[in-house]
Amino acid sequence: MNKFGMCFSRDFEGTSPLSHIGKKLPVYLRLLEFCQKKGWEIYILTRKTYTGGNNFSGAWLFQNGKFKRIEKDIKIDLVFDWVGNLLFPPKQDKGLKVVNIREFKELTCDKWKAYRVLRDYMPRTIWVGALENAGKNLSRIKSDKIVLKPHDGLRGKGIFIGSRRDLKNFKPEKRGQKYILQEFVETSNGIPGLTSGRHDLRIVIVNGEVVWCHVRNPVPGAYLANVAQGGNITEVDYSEVPASVKRIVKSISRKFYIDYDNPIFSLDFGLGPIGQPLIFEINDQIGFPRWEMKNRDTFLNALVKNFSSKM
Repeated sequence: MNKFGMCFSRDFEGTSPLSHIGKKLPVYLRLLEFCQKKGWEIYILTRKTYTGGNNFSGAWLFQNGKFKRIEKDIKIDLVFDWVGNLLFPPKQDKGLKVVNIREFKELTCDKWKAYRVLRDYMPRTIWVGALENAGKNLSRIKSDKIVLKPHDGLRGKGIFIGSRRDLKNFKPEKRGQKYILQEFVETSNGIPGLTSGRHDLRIVIVNGEVVWCHVRNPVPGAYLANVAQGGNITEVDYSEVPASVKRIVKSISRKFYIDYDNPIFSLDFGLGPIGQPLIFEINDQIGFPRWEMKNRDTFLNALVKNFSSKM
């Protein structure tokens, strides 16, 4: 029987390995149930028990809707990596079969690397490195406002968006961080038929096809639409997305399907003042839909199809 595991960074303790998921827990459990119907053994894993060679020295078995902590060694056939950083999978471990291969994860975890691949579709971006170099590079950015991002940041943390003169007041979240500098794209004109103000349009792609999309809007007066920064989400139909966005999605999804072994990912778009779509970010860690969203099962079934193709 094939063994499938979803891997996080949590400590190996207790019998509630998904307690951190919160209100979306029923959606995660539904995914595990769909996987179970394929006849697989289902586990929740932690990178902290990975010993190499596809082996985990302990995991949580999902069975009959409940979790059971297993202390023995488990050899996993396919891992759905939900760790969120490059600590897993180990770079030197070429044998571990992971849903998104490490080369793709390295691309999504490094905004400068992502820009070099997607530069035709992104705002002008400059490598800054150390924070003290930012001021020297401001002349290379033409927009009135600027965006300064940690090159490896997540959830909108540690980002500065504002005027050039206010950059001197920016306080980094952690020392030694490396940065990129980006042109600011004013999205306040919205997306015709979808949203009327500042936005971030997320397109989720699985098996080379769009399976779910939504608009995120920042709180009034803010720029960042990340949910972690207070933004809100509205599910939208892909049929209503502008054709200019669809053309870019089609091109990138075809390329990534071939180059990165059919990855699961999302693209975050914004439409500028004249309606030009630009990509803000690419992500391999996709927040699941809420239970009430109509494309919930479309998304989950696409994940299972992806897993089956790699099992």
